[in-house]
Amino acid sequence: MNRLVRRWLLPLIYFSDNWLSRLGLILVTSATVLWIFLTGAPAASGYIGILQFVALPAAFFAGLVMLPLGIAWQKRNEAPDHHLHIPEKVELTNPRVRRFAIFIAAATFCNLVIGGTLTYEAVHYMESPNFCGTACHGVMGPEFRAYQAGLHKQVKCVECHVGEGVGNMVAAKLNGTRQLWHVTMGTYSTPIPSPPHGLKTAAETCLNCHSETYNYGERLWRKVKFNDAGEQLDTVLIMKLNEIHAAHFGAGVKIEYEAADPKRAKMLRVKLTKGGQTQEYKSSATGAVAETRTMDCLDCHNRPSHAFEALEPAVDQAILHGKINRAVPKIRAAALDVLQQKYASSTEAASVIPARLISYFEKNAASDLAAHRAEIDRAGAELKSIFARNISPEMKISWGTYPNHIGHTDSPGCFRCHADELKNSAGQSINQDCESCHKALAVEEKNPKVFKE
Repeated sequence: MNRLVRRWLLPLIYFSDNWLSRLGLILVTSATVLWIFLTGAPAASGYIGILQFVALPAAFFAGLVMLPLGIAWQKRNEAPDHHLHIPEKVELTNPRVRRFAIFIAAATFCNLVIGGTLTYEAVHYMESPNFCGTACHGVMGPEFRAYQAGLHKQVKCVECHVGEGVGNMVAAKLNGTRQLWHVTMGTYSTPIPSPPHGLKTAAETCLNCHSETYNYGERLWRKVKFNDAGEQLDTVLIMKLNEIHAAHFGAGVKIEYEAADPKRAKMLRVKLTKGGQTQEYKSSATGAVAETRTMDCLDCHNRPSHAFEALEPAVDQAILHGKINRAVPKIRAAALDVLQQKYASSTEAASVIPARLISYFEKNAASDLAAHRAEIDRAGAELKSIFARNISPEMKISWGTYPNHIGHTDSPGCFRCHADELKNSAGQSINQDCESCHKALAVEEKNPKVFKE
């Protein structure tokens, strides 16, 4: 055993003969053992994922750096005749040198395999939606919940927020470092500004899957709402999607605008170039220009992956799908009343929303409470769910914080540009003819005829 130690483990002893290298050896060994143990394990989320795929590689590479630093420090401070000192004369005919070279070669090969795997897994994990949405769950929690309920939940966050190429990746990592600092120091914005700074253009994101030239034709659009009596009211439109897209992104069409605010909710000037002709529409309002921009998909489809519901549509959809029973008198009014109240935290909301719904019926319809208690309890659970996916007191997200600009039902939307206050030199505003975008078949009607034909 002593001979084995002297002949083959001497380099390992040399590496651990000082406290710095010893600590490095512990880190490398621990990271290696954990890597072997976690190989094949599913990726964890949140802080466990950070420990698994970020802290583990960091410990491994930090240990590798400590090993030579410790040796250099030891060599500078030890006596010239130290018994573990590697001979200065390096010759492969020397058995000790050969054994040391074999050890270094084997260790380097193992380090390359382990280090490469850890690096790959770390990069892969940091590009996953789980990392983006749960690593800083207090900040990104609301956005992640909206993403999971959205139409693009199969698309990775990095495909829209990072983009392709090394330059975009480096810029994203630098921006992520800045964000990590703000999260650590608690200096992040509440709510997160929208649109986010540095969001990629539609040409870099949307058009990787969608086409500006695709003929979308006409589509049937339906909006359902309920009155306080539980009666269903339908609005049905034929949307002229191809005409809408052609008017904004057709051949030879270019639209530029100046917004008065970072949210692009109010326009100061719109410049339309079509067929080589240019028209400018200006507002009489004065003020600084917050942003100058060429219009693309994201000006209307502004919440493609993180759509937050408006209050009434959220309740109406729950009633439509039977999650809230429309047969319970006053249930819609009660739901709206409960969801509009202020809550100090998400935890408080989850605990008191069902009780506040019960309290509403105790004050306003005690007999209905007795007759429909089970359905009211079920509605209370659904209201908790609606609140959780749309509201975050911690991030100062309330109803309407993140409006969806598609159409003009839940926000000004189209009328940000198609507005009376924006006029050209002839005093004309941008086209506001409803029939140019859609044809109404029914507007808040009970049992509309269009469904019977």
